[in-house]
Amino acid sequence: MCGACGHPVVNDPVFPQGRTLRDTLVAAQLLSQLISAHAGSIRVLGLAGGFAVSTPGRQQVLCATVAEVWTTVAAVAPSALSLSARSTEAPGAESPDSRLLQRVLAARWH
Repeated sequence: MCGACGHPVVNDPVFPQGRTLRDTLVAAQLLSQLISAHAGSIRVLGLAGGFAVSTPGRQQVLCATVAEVWTTVAAVAPSALSLSARSTEAPGAESPDSRLLQRVLAARWH
């Protein structure tokens, strides 16, 4: 639990050094871009405490970790899990955002 705000602190393996709001926003943007290629009507928003997944015809689902986002997406659009890491490679494969992308993709299977 956070000593400042009282919210529970969730350990997300995608962010081994701890998650900041910037990390959450960048990961949400990556997730939305990846998922929209296979399931265009699903959106992921970054929040201070995690993520909100908007699915078609349903209310938003709050998720604490990237793995929970993938679980929510799999329930609505299983085809979104078939993303290829090769198809999502960006130039500068060693940039912090590309390492984050690889961790976000790896979280599909946890």
